Amino acid sequence: MSAKADRAPVGGLSRLLAALLVWLALALPLAAQPNDRANVWDATATRIQEQVNDTTTATAALDIMRAQLATIRDEATQVQKQQEPAITDLSGRLKALGEPPAEGAPEAPEIAQRRATLNEQIASAQAPVLEAQEVLERVNGLIEQIDRIVRARFSAELLSRGPSPLLPGTWLAAGEEAWARLFAMKEHIVSQISDVANRQAAARRLPTTLALLVLGVAAAVMVRRSVGGWIERRAARAVKGGRTFDFLVALRNLLRLVVPVVTTGLIFAAFDLGVLFAQEPNGSFFELPLPVGFIIGAFWLASSLLAPEQPDYRLVPLDDHEAAHAGRLTIFLGGLLALAAAFKTAAPEWDVSQGTQVAVFYPLLVLGALGLWRASRFLRLLPLRLHPKDMSDAPALATGLGFLSVIARVLRVFAVVAPILGAAGYMAAGAFLVYPTILTLGLIGAGYVIYDLLCKVTWAMVGPPAEGQDGGLLPVVIGALVCMAAAPFLALTWGARWIDLAEVWTLLNNGVTMGGMRLSVGVLFTLTLVFGFGVALTRLMQRVMRSTVLPRTRLDAGGRNAVLAGIGYVGFAIAGLAAISAAGLNLSSLAIVAGALSVGIGFGMQNIVSNFVSGIILLVERPVKEGDWIEVGGYSGYVRGINVRSTEVETFDRASVILPNSSLIGGAVLNRTHNSMSGRLQVPISVTYESDPKTVERILLEIADTHPLVLQEPAPRVLFMDFGPDEMNFELRCWLRDVNFQLSAKSDMNFEIYEEFRKAGIRMNAYGRDMPPVPPVPETDETPETGAADPAPLAGNSPPLAARPT
Repeated sequence: MSAKADRAPVGGLSRLLAALLVWLALALPLAAQPNDRANVWDATATRIQEQVNDTTTATAALDIMRAQLATIRDEATQVQKQQEPAITDLSGRLKALGEPPAEGAPEAPEIAQRRATLNEQIASAQAPVLEAQEVLERVNGLIEQIDRIVRARFSAELLSRGPSPLLPGTWLAAGEEAWARLFAMKEHIVSQISDVANRQAAARRLPTTLALLVLGVAAAVMVRRSVGGWIERRAARAVKGGRTFDFLVALRNLLRLVVPVVTTGLIFAAFDLGVLFAQEPNGSFFELPLPVGFIIGAFWLASSLLAPEQPDYRLVPLDDHEAAHAGRLTIFLGGLLALAAAFKTAAPEWDVSQGTQVAVFYPLLVLGALGLWRASRFLRLLPLRLHPKDMSDAPALATGLGFLSVIARVLRVFAVVAPILGAAGYMAAGAFLVYPTILTLGLIGAGYVIYDLLCKVTWAMVGPPAEGQDGGLLPVVIGALVCMAAAPFLALTWGARWIDLAEVWTLLNNGVTMGGMRLSVGVLFTLTLVFGFGVALTRLMQRVMRSTVLPRTRLDAGGRNAVLAGIGYVGFAIAGLAAISAAGLNLSSLAIVAGALSVGIGFGMQNIVSNFVSGIILLVERPVKEGDWIEVGGYSGYVRGINVRSTEVETFDRASVILPNSSLIGGAVLNRTHNSMSGRLQVPISVTYESDPKTVERILLEIADTHPLVLQEPAPRVLFMDFGPDEMNFELRCWLRDVNFQLSAKSDMNFEIYEEFRKAGIRMNAYGRDMPPVPPVPETDETPETGAADPAPLAGNSPPLAARPT
């Protein structure tokens, strides 16, 4: 015991020397020559192969060897990447010399010598690549063999059968062993405390211990009471559901996790309790045992997710009584996990027999199964509280509620099956159903709290969604990020190893090769980042042009939109090319495949390509621009937008017509406002033969001259068109300043014509209609009191105006 104490002061130096030796061991293979490096790889793989073939090799040792093989694989992959540019350059230079001459054909000596030199350089550059490729094949085979062995051992452990906890002998032996272990632990702790060297080491560590203890107490008292109390007071005055309230709730939930973790880690690091349990002194400044972490997490979930005493902060739809019960259940399950983790860690240290482990774990297993059964009841309550009236109005909520119902059923099945398996002796299988399930429930609850925290913090910065809205895509993005972050921890919960996660990350980082082009997470991230930056820069340029530059030009609205659309097309193209270049994608290898596919794609997408090209022509030549009044395909209206594939035309009855761009380029289009807004107006008029044509002409010209929309140049004209069976046909032609008001101007003129013709006693017939002859009006001696006769009827078959119904 004193020997350990004597080595304690130099523990830090020994660890530093060990770290330097490990660094040198890893650095020497990288610094070696290619042949030496390949020999080192081969020797390491051979040594590992021998140990893998030994069935007595421990699983922990297999994991260490797998990590060594992964390091060799990374080194070999790096060699391939380093040699690739040189091989590509040499191959290009050799290709520039042209094809080698046919057998027996002469070639210039200089070219032949240069060709031979390049071939030797290519062979020399490819040698390390071939060696690395051979090592990769061997290393990958060994890694797969180790993974198969570890998975087989894990499966065998789950299916292994031990002593049944229902046998009385198991409990008697466990009681005797537990008493002996407790007595031995007591003796060990007493000896550790009474050891002079340990007391001297504790004295030397006293300043650090006091500092860590003061920091832990300060974090627990000052931060929790001052900051926590300030948050509680501000939240009580804030409007519930408002931006400030949501932000304070998120801050409160975060504080209730961070403060206990920091406090406990500092206190455990201060006392360094590991030395009391046959462990080396840690000497770290932060230490949080796993069982303590389970307890802290359980209290955090109970106070943040359920908040039994503060319903305003509660995140689940439970009443106070149900929330209190659920909170106690959460703390109970967290304490259960802490006990199981503590005993599982201590069992190998104290060499506890399998029978004693069964006697200890089975009660915990039964209690965990009861906790799962109780948790399923609360999960079944949530769908009843959150069930919408119409499931079609909330499909996402309906899916989530269905997921909760499935989880509740699975919990009940596990709660029944796990104790049965444990009683039959399959303790590992029963524990695998209970403890990972409890951890999964904790991960789901923690993920929901973190999701709510991120949403509230984001909405506090950008503003909450409007009433009746769900926030758009923001909650979906945050939820996806939380799920991605929780996926590794969920995999670890259900038996995955850290080395498995590292393998997945390696596969994602190395990517896959498609047509000579490697796609990986880094490549996709760079591609997305650069393209997104280019698109954002393009949008910013469009905004600046729209608000600052274009209003100072003489371009009309259509020209401005064409410029903005052109900037968008060019910006997107440049962003795409820059993203491909930054990601290092070589698209030349896809040229053959793209050429083969282009034939089929060309036939299938010829209409889309035609419309796209037509859209570009519309933006460049501008035969039709936004705001124009056009007539095409039987439709008449204003152009509201010219897009990549189609053009939107708004008719006069406010309906939208989507026309393919090719129809505007390949067909006939009547554009009434292409060059200017002026246009000709034609107003046909028919009068009876009793009317004076000159009087009709004079009245029509006066009406046209006095209208504010009619241009004086060209001057209005009245044309005598033809003679009808019962009428003379005239047409008033004039030019309007704005042809968009054609109907209004024609209506105004018709009103004026009616009034002026009535005053002048001119009778009108409907233009282009065959009217019957007017019957003679009987002569009478009766006249109105004024002595004036009634005006003649305006139409050939119409009664006098005085006799018309009004």
